[in-house]
Amino acid sequence: MMTRLLIPTTLGLMLAAMALPALAQNFSNLPLRTPRQPPEGYISVQSGVSISYPVPDGDSEEQQEKALKSFYKIAASSCSTLLETIADACEISAVSSNTSVNNLDNRGARLSINGQVTMSVKLKASAAAAK
Repeated sequence: MMTRLLIPTTLGLMLAAMALPALAQNFSNLPLRTPRQPPEGYISVQSGVSISYPVPDGDSEEQQEKALKSFYKIAASSCSTLLETIADACEISAVSSNTSVNNLDNRGARLSINGQVTMSVKLKASAAAAK
Protein backbone atom coordinates (compact mmCIF):
# COMPACT_ATOMS: atom_id res chain seq x y z
CA MET A 1 0.00 0.00 0.00
CA MET A 2 2.78 2.42 0.92
CA THR A 3 4.67 1.55 -2.30
CA ARG A 4 1.56 2.30 -4.35
CA LEU A 5 1.51 5.85 -2.92
CA LEU A 6 5.27 6.33 -2.91
CA ILE A 7 5.82 5.77 -6.66
CA PRO A 8 3.33 8.46 -7.90
CA THR A 9 4.58 10.90 -5.26
CA THR A 10 8.22 10.36 -6.25
CA LEU A 11 7.35 10.65 -9.94
CA GLY A 12 5.44 13.90 -9.29
CA LEU A 13 8.35 15.39 -7.34
CA MET A 14 10.79 14.45 -10.12
CA LEU A 15 8.60 16.10 -12.76
CA ALA A 16 8.26 19.23 -10.62
CA ALA A 17 12.03 19.37 -10.12
CA MET A 18 12.58 19.10 -13.88
CA ALA A 19 10.15 21.98 -14.51
CA LEU A 20 11.71 24.21 -11.85
CA PRO A 21 14.49 25.65 -14.08
CA ALA A 22 11.88 26.82 -16.60
CA LEU A 23 9.84 28.46 -13.87
CA ALA A 24 12.92 30.11 -12.36
CA GLN A 25 13.77 32.13 -15.47
CA ASN A 26 14.08 35.84 -14.84
CA PHE A 27 11.36 37.37 -17.03
CA SER A 28 12.14 40.91 -15.84
CA ASN A 29 15.01 41.01 -18.36
CA LEU A 30 12.63 40.80 -21.31
CA PRO A 31 12.77 44.26 -22.92
CA LEU A 32 9.05 44.51 -23.66
CA ARG A 33 8.11 43.90 -20.02
CA THR A 34 10.53 46.30 -18.37
CA PRO A 35 12.77 48.25 -20.72
CA ARG A 36 16.25 48.35 -19.31
CA GLN A 37 17.62 51.59 -17.98
CA PRO A 38 19.85 53.45 -20.42
CA PRO A 39 23.58 53.24 -19.65
CA GLU A 40 25.31 56.10 -17.87
CA GLY A 41 25.47 59.16 -20.15
CA TYR A 42 22.57 57.99 -22.32
CA ILE A 43 18.94 59.07 -22.40
CA SER A 44 15.84 57.10 -23.33
CA VAL A 45 14.02 58.25 -26.47
CA GLN A 46 10.58 56.94 -27.43
CA SER A 47 8.99 57.26 -30.83
CA GLY A 48 5.33 56.49 -31.57
CA VAL A 49 4.28 55.26 -35.01
CA SER A 50 0.74 54.97 -36.43
CA ILE A 51 0.00 53.52 -39.87
CA SER A 52 -3.40 52.97 -41.48
CA TYR A 53 -4.22 51.01 -44.66
CA PRO A 54 -7.49 50.28 -46.47
CA VAL A 55 -8.31 46.56 -46.41
CA PRO A 56 -9.88 45.06 -49.54
CA ASP A 57 -12.42 42.31 -48.77
CA GLY A 58 -10.73 39.09 -47.72
CA ASP A 59 -7.24 40.60 -47.81
CA SER A 60 -6.65 41.49 -44.14
CA GLU A 61 -3.91 38.90 -43.52
CA GLU A 62 -1.75 40.10 -46.42
CA GLN A 63 -2.42 43.73 -45.52
CA GLN A 64 -1.50 43.08 -41.87
CA GLU A 65 1.82 41.55 -42.93
CA LYS A 66 2.50 44.57 -45.18
CA ALA A 67 1.67 46.99 -42.33
CA LEU A 68 3.89 45.14 -39.84
CA LYS A 69 6.80 45.15 -42.31
CA SER A 70 6.34 48.90 -42.80
CA PHE A 71 6.28 49.46 -39.05
CA TYR A 72 9.43 47.40 -38.43
CA LYS A 73 11.27 49.18 -41.28
CA ILE A 74 10.41 52.50 -39.64
CA ALA A 75 11.51 51.13 -36.25
CA ALA A 76 14.80 49.89 -37.71
CA SER A 77 15.54 53.29 -39.25
CA SER A 78 14.76 55.24 -36.06
CA CYS A 79 18.34 55.09 -34.78
CA SER A 80 19.67 56.18 -38.20
CA THR A 81 17.55 59.32 -38.03
CA LEU A 82 18.79 60.11 -34.53
CA LEU A 83 22.42 59.47 -35.52
CA GLU A 84 22.03 61.90 -38.44
CA THR A 85 20.65 64.60 -36.17
CA ILE A 86 21.26 64.56 -32.41
CA ALA A 87 22.93 61.28 -31.42
CA ASP A 88 26.49 59.95 -31.27
CA ALA A 89 25.24 56.47 -30.35
CA CYS A 90 21.85 54.76 -30.49
CA GLU A 91 20.47 51.31 -29.69
CA ILE A 92 16.87 50.09 -29.86
CA SER A 93 15.98 48.75 -26.42
CA ALA A 94 12.28 47.90 -26.93
CA VAL A 95 9.64 47.68 -29.66
CA SER A 96 5.91 47.05 -29.29
CA SER A 97 3.05 47.07 -31.78
CA ASN A 98 -0.71 46.54 -31.96
CA THR A 99 -2.83 45.92 -35.03
CA SER A 100 -6.58 46.25 -35.46
CA VAL A 101 -9.14 46.25 -38.26
CA ASN A 102 -11.97 48.79 -37.98
CA ASN A 103 -14.87 50.01 -40.10
CA LEU A 104 -15.83 53.10 -38.13
CA ASP A 105 -17.06 55.35 -40.97
CA ASN A 106 -18.74 52.60 -43.07
CA ARG A 107 -16.39 53.36 -46.00
CA GLY A 108 -14.70 50.00 -45.73
CA ALA A 109 -12.38 48.24 -43.36
CA ARG A 110 -9.06 49.85 -42.40
CA LEU A 111 -6.12 48.15 -40.79
CA SER A 112 -4.31 50.23 -38.18
CA ILE A 113 -0.97 49.53 -36.62
CA ASN A 114 0.24 51.52 -33.64
CA GLY A 115 3.63 51.00 -32.11
CA GLN A 116 6.38 52.33 -29.87
CA VAL A 117 10.12 52.24 -30.40
CA THR A 118 12.30 52.88 -27.34
CA MET A 119 15.97 53.69 -27.85
CA SER A 120 18.99 54.34 -25.62
CA VAL A 121 20.70 57.42 -27.04
CA LYS A 122 23.97 59.19 -26.32
CA LEU A 123 23.54 62.79 -27.40
CA LYS A 124 26.09 64.64 -29.53
CA ALA A 125 28.06 67.19 -27.52
CA SER A 126 26.19 70.13 -29.11
CA ALA A 127 22.78 68.56 -28.42
CA ALA A 128 23.76 67.66 -24.85
CA ALA A 129 24.94 71.26 -24.20
CA ALA A 130 21.63 72.64 -25.49
CA LYS A 131 19.79 70.35 -23.07
